Amino acid sequence: MRVAPRLLSTLAKWRTCSQSTFSIPLVSLAQRRAVHERAQPAPSASWNLEELWRVSKASGPLVFHLASDDPYLNLSIEHYLLTKSSPESHILLFYTNRPCVVIGRNQNPWLETDLKRIQEGLDPDEQEVSEARGRAAAGEQRWTPGRHLRDRPAGTVPVDLVRRRSGGGTVFHDAGNLNYSIIVPNTRSFTRSKHAEMVVQSLRTLNTPAHKWLSSESQRSDFPEVRVNERNDIVMQRPNEAEWLKVSGSAYKLTRGRALHHGTLLYSSPYIHRISDLLRSPGRDFITAHGVESVRSKVGNLAYTASRHMRNNIRKDITEAIVHQFWTMYGTGQLRKPGINEIILSAPASFEDLEEQNPWLAQGVQELVSPSWIFEQTPKFDFRSGMLDNHEVVLHADKGAIRSIGWKSPVPGSADNPDGLVWRQRRKDFGKTAAHHGARDSDENVKLYQVQDWQALLREATSSAERQTHEKPTECVKQGKDGSEQTSVSVSVSVSVSEGLSEGVSEDVGECVPDMLVQRLKAVFPLLYRTSKEE
Repeated sequence: MRVAPRLLSTLAKWRTCSQSTFSIPLVSLAQRRAVHERAQPAPSASWNLEELWRVSKASGPLVFHLASDDPYLNLSIEHYLLTKSSPESHILLFYTNRPCVVIGRNQNPWLETDLKRIQEGLDPDEQEVSEARGRAAAGEQRWTPGRHLRDRPAGTVPVDLVRRRSGGGTVFHDAGNLNYSIIVPNTRSFTRSKHAEMVVQSLRTLNTPAHKWLSSESQRSDFPEVRVNERNDIVMQRPNEAEWLKVSGSAYKLTRGRALHHGTLLYSSPYIHRISDLLRSPGRDFITAHGVESVRSKVGNLAYTASRHMRNNIRKDITEAIVHQFWTMYGTGQLRKPGINEIILSAPASFEDLEEQNPWLAQGVQELVSPSWIFEQTPKFDFRSGMLDNHEVVLHADKGAIRSIGWKSPVPGSADNPDGLVWRQRRKDFGKTAAHHGARDSDENVKLYQVQDWQALLREATSSAERQTHEKPTECVKQGKDGSEQTSVSVSVSVSVSEGLSEGVSEDVGECVPDMLVQRLKAVFPLLYRTSKEE
């Protein structure tokens, strides 16, 4: 079944970065940048990204600055550098993403995020809106997202949902968050704290105004005290405050010959007050997951400013300080050469251009934006709704699809039973689970991100569950007045079910589903993608 994204940008209208400075092909890498007074002029020759193995083996450390703000492209480039570079090389990568929520490789988006809030987007940052209008007035172009976020109010800022290829927890990115990645040989000298300590040393140097690589325009108060904690996060403490706030989290990916450490650095996020809302799932009390859960921490900005211009200057200072420490660690005796070992990668104008320039990268982007990657990589989990109006639903899901629905409700008429309610429990299996149990509809595969009508689905599921029993006795449990479950009993349940339920459920089919239960399911599992029938 073909699906069209509602939550994510479509590839056909894939956006470039907001910085409209250069429009050179991605594979034309040589671009001069005098970022340090000791850097030497770059030669006129350039090297092709497909030559990464040769260049990384011969040139020593490499530093990449990505001009794109697209998280799918940036993570694909990161993966390319990890897998296509020489195992002996040392690489430092910087990029800044547009607003997005990034979950770890083995995490559950329904447990880690509020998907409905992500779908609704963010209120525009006033400075961003003003500068966007200025760019539009100057005739600068920006690709717009495709048909996604149908329920997003007009004028709000889209938020992308991304599943990265490395482990770790869930994070939020925006224009005030600097992402850094360090790719080095996977040897005994690699530790998870090594490069976090390198970044801390970089930040501490910024409290010394005499350092010559500081921008003269970045006049500000000193950065707070920073350190690496026991979880290898970077935390800060402001003067006269006891609390340490997280400003940087890390994730890792280790291969046979390579080690990747990538981290976030909150220095001036305009949306920091919204992070907790986006990362607070309404299903947290109802989901039991088998994947990796995030550790919640209070966060803070290193040096907040409402000015985008000042924010860019602070980012440049931080970036340069990190590059300096990286070069001290790995580039002893070598010169930094813009265009040779320090490079800016521009963003392609469209996905079609990317496909033509580097099919490998295009394939990586296609994978990251696909629902099969974002949702169907989710490990097994169970959802228990809790008792609402004497009804309870239990879902078992795997790879983003419902495998079974359990249903508990009172037997009709048992409310008048002097010994207490009698409950009936039924179960409807889907997909491989149904096939295992010999069900006729084993080809069904209900994806959680495509459920359009939970009430119809539950009514159909209860009716189908009755049909699968062939009018055999349904398992029931008697509940005493004190709420305790007593001896199981059996009652014969006969339900008349019409065929063709896949086209809709008639009003007289299935059990009435309480609205409170439907609303809870919709809050945790909102409709994120529409099928071709809706277009």
